[in-house]
Amino acid sequence: MVLIMKINKHNWQDFYSKDVFTISRGKRLVKLDQVSGDIAYISSSKKNNGIDNYILPPDFMKVYKNALTLNNSGSVGYCFYHPYKFVASDHCTVIQIKDRKVKLNNYIALFLKPIIESMKNKYNFAREINNERLKKEKILLPITSDKYPDWEFIENYIKKLSKKINFNNKTNDSRILKQAIHLTPKNWKEFRIKDIFNIQKGERLTVLDRTLGDTPLLTASSVNNGISSFIDYEIFKDKKKVFKNKITVDMFCNVFYQEFEYFSDDNIHTLLFKNKSYELYYKNKYVNMFLVSILKLLSLKYDYGRQVRLKRFEEEIISLPITKKEAPDFEYMENYIKTLNYSQSLQ
Repeated sequence: MVLIMKINKHNWQDFYSKDVFTISRGKRLVKLDQVSGDIAYISSSKKNNGIDNYILPPDFMKVYKNALTLNNSGSVGYCFYHPYKFVASDHCTVIQIKDRKVKLNNYIALFLKPIIESMKNKYNFAREINNERLKKEKILLPITSDKYPDWEFIENYIKKLSKKINFNNKTNDSRILKQAIHLTPKNWKEFRIKDIFNIQKGERLTVLDRTLGDTPLLTASSVNNGISSFIDYEIFKDKKKVFKNKITVDMFCNVFYQEFEYFSDDNIHTLLFKNKSYELYYKNKYVNMFLVSILKLLSLKYDYGRQVRLKRFEEEIISLPITKKEAPDFEYMENYIKTLNYSQSLQ
């Protein structure tokens, strides 16, 4: 049995980024001037770990290794770890730990990534991240008894957490179907969102009103299941609706299944099964993951200029497999997901 280290919410402290990290901006190198090579060129993409190309860097570009990058424009606020050699464009900020005695590694980077990315909601195309703004940002970290960042705890916490993750693609569960199920266009039907779900919008909770705790607070984000922070359950349970085992859709149509208890702000819509006979499936991970994949197809219709609004979204149409009685076939959805590789990891 793997014992997971608990995070003590009282042993955390705010630090200015400039006191914890060295911060440097990359250099511009347009596509026409790039020469093919074997050094990763990091730009402001949120895909492929930010890698835009592999080049032979010119002399004026600094080659980094074992550092984080933060997109300051483009896909603003996304943070990536690079254990390999790389150069960064002027759309990226390179972040390194200031304390030379601390060596950045996969575990520390995995801990820092969501914390750094939590500031992304403050920035966009009209308000980019620059070095001066970033230096003034505060970052919340666990601390030692001397009130320095506790890098040893950070590393060990992720190490222990990672031991729970297993992707060996093997299962002894006889319930997992051995025969693949194929999706066919037959026996599917279109439904309006409002025919399947009731939609409940979250309530606004400003940063100043949040009290640190252990229960996730969801906001509009494409990463970390939409979790922006953790707040105190006992303080907010009577003030805000708490949900569990639900699908959420944010204002930009990022869709996630939330197995755990959570609170949500007013950028989040929680989907509740409308038909009481469907409630049998609301805790079923396989069904929910199938529905998440279907709902994510709607994201192509939404962007910063066209956000998810309640009246608009509930009129959206999705296609679902159906039974002979033309009701959503949740059993089929469950069995289909069970046949996919790594589906046992959902258990």
